[in-house]
Parts: sequence; C-alpha cells; structure tokens
Amino acid sequence: MSKAIIRYDHLYIDGGCNACGVVRCENYTLYYLNKELGFGFLDLESLIPTIVQANGWRQSYEEVGIGDEMEGFKKSTDFVQVELNGHRITYTNHTTGQKISVANSYPQQSEKLFATINEILSTMFNIETIDFSMEEIDA
Repeated sequence: MSKAIIRYDHLYIDGGCNACGVVRCENYTLYYLNKELGFGFLDLESLIPTIVQANGWRQSYEEVGIGDEMEGFKKSTDFVQVELNGHRITYTNHTTGQKISVANSYPQQSEKLFATINEILSTMFNIETIDFSMEEIDA
C-alpha cells in the first residue's frame, strides 16, 4: 500500500465587483510517489486523473466513428473510458470489460471519497491501494 498526503489551505478572494462578495477558495496539493501534484477540487474528476497520470497513464481520445470520440486514459494497449454524466462519473475498462458508475463528489465524506478512489484505481487501472491522509496548512 502506498501513501499519499493531501495538503490544503484556504484563501479568501474578493469577488471583483460590487455584487460579488468574498469567496473562500481551497488549494490542494497531493504528495504521492515522491511527486508534488496540484489539483483543483476534492472530487473524483480532479483526483483520479492526477493519480493515474502519476502512474504512467496518459490522457487519450479514441475514435468511435465519424466525428465521434471517447475520452479516457491509455497505458500500453489498455484504455479506460471516462464519461461525466451530470454528478456521476462512469469508468469503463475496454480491456477487461469492467464498468463502474459512481457519484463525482462526496462533500464532508473524505473517507468515502478515498474508498471510492481506491476501488476505481484497483479495478479499472490496476493501481495498488493508497493510504490517504489530509493535512491543513496553517491550521
């Protein structure tokens, strides 16, 4: 089992106009496989690509007909298709035929988020389980 640390902090940014108030923004950094990787949100759509690319997968598009393509990740001959459907994400491994459809985010439920990430990584991408921990910067 590998380890990953997610460090985050909060910034308060002025909205920029009279109608916009101050907005709280969070910044995330993932420390994984001796790499420092930034990502935008604490959700599957942000974390899965960050982790799989650190493990040698590359973002790819496969042609599905005339003018149509699938978005996903490729490593060697393996291709995992990623479909964002509203608040759900579906991952389909075209090598094994396995398919997983899950919610994109788990607000205030980081343990459920990390368990879902590990399920997707091991089932779809053959990546070993990750022990996640979170640390707030300047808490």
